[in-house]
Amino acid sequence: MANHSAGIVTIGNELLNGDVINTNASWLGQILRGIGIPCETVLTVSDDMESILSAVNYLWDNHDLVIVTGGLGPTRDDVTKSALLHFFEDQPVRDENVLAHVTEYFRKRGRPVSEVNRQQADIPSRARIMFNDLGTAPGLLMEKDDRILAAMPGVPYELKHITEKRLIPLLEQRWEKKERRISQKYYRTTGIGESDLSERVLGGLEKVIPDTVDIAFLPHPSGVDIRITEINGSSQAAFSDFCEWIQQKASLFIFSDDYHETLGRNLVTLLADSGKTLSFAESCSGGFLASSLTDVPGSSRCFRGSVIAYDNEVKINTLGVSSDAIEEHGAVSAPVALEMAKCAGKLMRTDYAISTTGVAGPGGGTRDKPVGTIWIGFWAGDVEHFACRFHFTTERLVNKERSFAAAMDLLRRNIRGLPGYPYQPEVVRP
Repeated sequence: MANHSAGIVTIGNELLNGDVINTNASWLGQILRGIGIPCETVLTVSDDMESILSAVNYLWDNHDLVIVTGGLGPTRDDVTKSALLHFFEDQPVRDENVLAHVTEYFRKRGRPVSEVNRQQADIPSRARIMFNDLGTAPGLLMEKDDRILAAMPGVPYELKHITEKRLIPLLEQRWEKKERRISQKYYRTTGIGESDLSERVLGGLEKVIPDTVDIAFLPHPSGVDIRITEINGSSQAAFSDFCEWIQQKASLFIFSDDYHETLGRNLVTLLADSGKTLSFAESCSGGFLASSLTDVPGSSRCFRGSVIAYDNEVKINTLGVSSDAIEEHGAVSAPVALEMAKCAGKLMRTDYAISTTGVAGPGGGTRDKPVGTIWIGFWAGDVEHFACRFHFTTERLVNKERSFAAAMDLLRRNIRGLPGYPYQPEVVRP
């Protein structure tokens, strides 16, 4: 798709006032970059006709592709279609295929179709429809002066569906890929921070990176993603050699080269392939580990269950942790984490068991056990038994996410026979 560029307009007061995080723009930017149409401008505007028209006019003058998301619904604040009718000097027509789709959508849900719902089938006469299998508002494709405008719903899963199933094939058909070549590779890492990964693990990076290659480190609570990109490079071999260098240097921390692979899914696959089972005993994480793992389809093949032992009485009476350990060392301690993991494994008869106990925050910390102190216990029968003390953040939800990531990395390393522990914690054995 030779030398084309894109601009994105995301519409909604909820995006501007912070009620909703604008994930659509970042996702679209990534998808477009991958097919050789870099996004160069992103504008977020309110649900207002003048604001939408101003943004579309600006992007239309500066880019070959304009993507508009949001404001295609049936409520009074959805004015995107009206703005597009004005911009293209067009008139609405009722499309019978879209109307049939909307009618069937509500029939399957046992709900009547109102006139407001029927108006979803009123589209600009010159628009090409991109059917929305997951909702009622279709995507719209409009062309003029060799430029393309695509308008799509703002609901993330509907946007992704229409983009992948409808828009991308149309763009690839409309703009044949010739001059611009984009090579892109992702590595998903866990168990190490951004600075350690870039400086300690990938030291000497500046000496081996090709001139045409760009590298980005993308941190998040579960780890750091490495994105390697080359545009119009003279040698595909140089890009491949550099990716291989990254993979070799960071092999201990890379759990996947598939950007869509999650740490949870990776561990479910590892456990299922090895025929092993897992259980949790959770205190400070409050069921987050179990919830995150069971988000993965097929987790029932390997996950037995979790005891949320938030209160000490549950630790003692349900799990079987000794009251002496809690009285002598406190609930947030290595001995208690060790017992919780072992008791969970024996209670649910699993090959592996992991426990969490700590100070999730934002309050409750002490000088010896500040907020963010998390003990994670690991038990693998007679093979392995230890507890790690991590020091995370003062943010409660972040601490839960990082606890899950550290727990999964401990398990990943054990299954794969990899040395070391994530984030270099204090390690205690019975």
